[in-house]
Amino acid sequence: MKHKGPAIQYWFATLALSALISVAPARAQSSNQNMMPQDRDADLTRQQLAAFDQFLDKHSEIAEQLRKDPSLVNNDQFVASHPDLQTYLQQHPEVREDLNQNPNAVMHQEQRFDRREDRNSDRDITRAELGNMDRFMDSHPEIAEQLRKNPALVDNKEFVANHPALQEFLASHPGVREEMKENPNAFMNREERFDQRENRRDHVVTRGELANMDHFMDSHPEIAEQLRKNPALVDNKEFVQGHPALQEFLASHPGVREEYKENPSGFMRQEQRFDRAEDNGLRRDPDVTRGELSSFHEFLEGHSNIAGELSKDPSLATNEEYLENHPALKTYLRANPKVHEELGENPQSFVKSAQQFESPSKGMPSAMAEPKVK
Repeated sequence: MKHKGPAIQYWFATLALSALISVAPARAQSSNQNMMPQDRDADLTRQQLAAFDQFLDKHSEIAEQLRKDPSLVNNDQFVASHPDLQTYLQQHPEVREDLNQNPNAVMHQEQRFDRREDRNSDRDITRAELGNMDRFMDSHPEIAEQLRKNPALVDNKEFVANHPALQEFLASHPGVREEMKENPNAFMNREERFDQRENRRDHVVTRGELANMDHFMDSHPEIAEQLRKNPALVDNKEFVQGHPALQEFLASHPGVREEYKENPSGFMRQEQRFDRAEDNGLRRDPDVTRGELSSFHEFLEGHSNIAGELSKDPSLATNEEYLENHPALKTYLRANPKVHEELGENPQSFVKSAQQFESPSKGMPSAMAEPKVK
């Protein structure tokens, strides 16, 4: 009887261990079944991830919203209100299926892919090279649009030869040329992200401050040329003191002065974008004809005092008191209601475009000019 106790204890221990072993797999299976969808990884291929990452790079607003709330991809109203996303999902059924089943996992996988791309394939691209390319793209929007649609054009000899500005830029920036030719898609993706970061960094600059600076630059082309070449001159006391007009402008526009000194390069990029947007907006305006610009250009050339004052403050063209004191301008505007209308809508852009307008006598083919409005 002495040996029965240990035998029974051994039997019970064996039975308990067997029970634990049989329960463990069931628990593990139950745990896997209960695992939240966002804890499982997506199974997209590298190629699918690359395509999705490229789509998000080109649609930063959609990307930002999806990264904040991946479930939006299953929101019919959200998808319908973003036609580009709707089209992309229709053209990529595998990505759409994975996003529908597990949006969190797909977005996590895409973000990991994005970070790896930054660290690995583009690790040789310096910030300076991206900055140089970004400035070139900002200054040549037509070339930029084509390269963003098809980065491989940078290796197309015919395309480069037909765009001397691009040819000259690549020749003078061998680092950019090498990186672009080695991996054009990756380089363009990085340039777009760089551009977006620069825009976000500069978002505190108001449109009013940019308009004031743009107007000053238009009125002082020599100062403008030097500041665009070297924005840091705004912090050079000797340079500012040597240009009283700039000194006076900065003193009377503290908002511009503060933003400009905080980030000279960023501010100048914003000002140049503003300047191009103003010009492009006016050129796209179907109501503005070459005849109106030519007519007002000739009027300004014949009235240098008025031209100088309007250059400093274009809004004077809509100031009744100023018009009463300048009967020649008042009479002209009365005889040219279309010019009067354009000045009323956008005096700064119209005055600037009229001043920069090249008349036929300065080399423009006469067939391109419309008859002067009388």
